[in-house]
Amino acid sequence: MKPVLLIVDDEESVRESFRLALQDEYQLAFAEDAKSTLRILKTQNFDLCLLDIMLPDGSGIDLLRQVKRRDESVDVLMVTALTGVDTALEAMKLGAYDYITKPYKIDELYELIKRVLAKRALEKENRFLREELGAKKPVCLMGNSKVIQEVGKKIAAVAKSDSTVLLQGESGSGVEEAAKEIHHQSLRTRGPFITVACGSFSKAQLERELFGEEGDEAKNKSPQIGKLEFADGGTLFLDQVDRLPVELQDKLLKVLLDKRMSRIGSQVLVPLDVRVVASTDSDLTANLNRGSFRKELHQFLSAFILVLPPLRERREDIADLVDYFLRLSNQKTKSPVKNIQKEAIQFLTQYGWPGNLKEMENSIEMMVLFAGKETLTIEDIPLDILVKQIDLAKNKEEAKISLKRVRRQFERQYIRKILERTRGNQTRTAATLGLHRNTLIWKLKELNLEEDYRRIVKKRRERGVGFRNL
Repeated sequence: MKPVLLIVDDEESVRESFRLALQDEYQLAFAEDAKSTLRILKTQNFDLCLLDIMLPDGSGIDLLRQVKRRDESVDVLMVTALTGVDTALEAMKLGAYDYITKPYKIDELYELIKRVLAKRALEKENRFLREELGAKKPVCLMGNSKVIQEVGKKIAAVAKSDSTVLLQGESGSGVEEAAKEIHHQSLRTRGPFITVACGSFSKAQLERELFGEEGDEAKNKSPQIGKLEFADGGTLFLDQVDRLPVELQDKLLKVLLDKRMSRIGSQVLVPLDVRVVASTDSDLTANLNRGSFRKELHQFLSAFILVLPPLRERREDIADLVDYFLRLSNQKTKSPVKNIQKEAIQFLTQYGWPGNLKEMENSIEMMVLFAGKETLTIEDIPLDILVKQIDLAKNKEEAKISLKRVRRQFERQYIRKILERTRGNQTRTAATLGLHRNTLIWKLKELNLEEDYRRIVKKRRERGVGFRNL
């Protein structure tokens, strides 16, 4: 079913241009003023509303307020002339997702709409999964270990203030989730939560990303609004702040201390009210000693330091987290997996998890995808985890993985991969492996791959693919 879009504009030519651009991919409805918009919203639900700022019977800003009051979940894109960008920014603070300027470029319009709808679909799926699984906490705070319970208490305490927070945690430990939780529990929860990935841009790109850039109406150049302005009234999350170029650190600190800023190419100062939460996965003290991080900015960010522990320091939470990710993967993939063998849980608890929560989520999803049975066993654990555990082990007991087990796991995964490639054709699989067909049949039984083989053949038959078509 096509996504449903509502176009609100008083100019027939503009409505027609949207119709020609979007009718092939979307179901469209049109309104020419605030009154007709509210009437349509009473009878029909929409995935996205494209709303002109200037309407004949009122302001698009006022209509935005009414739309959001009726249904907070409706995503809104503001449509504006170049001179109306500051008004569009005000609209975004009221809940609009983004804005597009007239005259718009078709490619930019497509990209923006797809981005909004993809975000909407992901939020809907995540909300559904969390409700289905009864997850009341963000994943980074799940568990009953003393250390994670303490982190939860600290987040609740610091959220009530407006202090700057520096989150320290390894990659995959959930620092962005923790930052969002601080925002949601704060008095700024109705304001925007804006993320800046400091390590994802060049210096020039990051400067524009943070501060924006003044437009030039004479050259038909749209202004670019920076993330600092977008975050006004809410929270600015500086992810991987240790990767912020030194040249930008002084400029950013001045803006945060003065509580006002100007876009690149402009002398106009704009008042700024943001709370800053930053994250780092490295030792900022070492950066200070190397001269790659300003002492003054470090002091500003370190008003409250919160450390997210890696999984290896909260092993008592691993069984619960594995169970959560197992159920999450089942919801996503509709797989038959229902539980996991005790021996596999014990191994996963001993494993060091260098990629923390993100590595666990990806690993469990891979196990669920390829299992094809009700119970996951230690044989379903990805081979790379078995091998990495040897390097991560702190003692002989943790490194006790026999060559026989690693070899068996490699054979299982390799043979299963070839079976999938040949769609269960035993003759071609045996030839690819350099085995006699009878040896392959024995291997399937010896490695507990018979159920996988039946699943692959069943899938081939469901698709109507015969061996002659392989």
